[in-house]
Amino acid sequence: MIKGKNMNKIDYSNSITNLSNSILKHFGVKPFHKTIPEIDKKLDGKKKVIVFLFDAMGKSVLEKHLDEYSFFRTHIIKNITSTIPPTTVASTTSFLSGKFPIETGWLGWTLYFNEIDKNVNVFPNVDDDTGELIMGEHMMNKTCPYKNIAALINEKNNKEIAHLIYGYPVDKNNKKVRRLKGFIKHAYKIANKNDESFTYAYWVNPDGLMHGRGVNDKKVHKNILKIQKYIQRYSLKNKDVATLVIADHGMIDVNFLDMYEHPDLVNTLKRNTSIEKRTMNFFIKDGQQDEFKKLFNKYYGQYYTLLSKEKVLKENLFGEGLPHKKSLEFIGDFIGLANSDISLQMKKQKDEKHPFVFKAHHAGNTLDEMLISVIGINL
Repeated sequence: MIKGKNMNKIDYSNSITNLSNSILKHFGVKPFHKTIPEIDKKLDGKKKVIVFLFDAMGKSVLEKHLDEYSFFRTHIIKNITSTIPPTTVASTTSFLSGKFPIETGWLGWTLYFNEIDKNVNVFPNVDDDTGELIMGEHMMNKTCPYKNIAALINEKNNKEIAHLIYGYPVDKNNKKVRRLKGFIKHAYKIANKNDESFTYAYWVNPDGLMHGRGVNDKKVHKNILKIQKYIQRYSLKNKDVATLVIADHGMIDVNFLDMYEHPDLVNTLKRNTSIEKRTMNFFIKDGQQDEFKKLFNKYYGQYYTLLSKEKVLKENLFGEGLPHKKSLEFIGDFIGLANSDISLQMKKQKDEKHPFVFKAHHAGNTLDEMLISVIGINL
């Protein structure tokens, strides 16, 4: 982690993207970016590798729920950083592609597509304003396709040795992956299909639980203990499978402020915000940039660090490498990075029938959101 002025910056030699490149290198694929030497050394000679990614089970979450002598924490190889923003869309795509968000275009949950003049929630492919499904081909698959880690490994080895067990949402019709225990057993079964294999297995919790209940909730605690129990049990039953357990990001409890409380600020915006609530993307009306900057810093400067598009690109905020042409379109005039528990949102009306807001969130610029632990077993 690199500490910049008023913000934390990703160490782009020690991130989830670099971890992915270590795995690519291990299976003979030329890496796109630097690998992580400690991981390279641990994987050396291992024929079967499995990576479990438990959404939002970052370093700070592990430390809140597990003591220092727990199975997971005593098996930590090192701590690395997520992406900016530290969020599932950006981070898991970076792991799956071996590239940084700026290269893939997968910057965050909500992205503005000028070709349809809509903010789109990219995983479910729905209109952010109406919740309606965007008809036709999936917007991101159409505009920002990428070759995933399994395809790269299989192509290099001329055989199908790499498998992905993931999806959004998790396939509830597949009994093998409906429950945590069965999911982990199924992942190891896939890993043992070949003498040499790579398996990536994604699970939606504890992220799903923490959003609604908060980071310290008892149900979250129970879930993390259960994850640890089943990983310990089945990894030790499969000693020839090198097992890495990671997260895509961390999570913190948050409090929301509504930007509509300041209509003078909202009136400078060309459209609703995008990317993430805690890495907030602003498109500004022509000639209103200075006014927006003045008002934003007046109302929210203590909670968010505001960066111009020029500085975002100069600082490589979304990673190194050649920017995808859509990344340059997705990034607006300013990006705001949350540096505390305060999160901004834009809600035109209070919906009393649906008062739910996240109790915990991620995608901000705090260390608790950005740091993830790499747990290694059978290495």
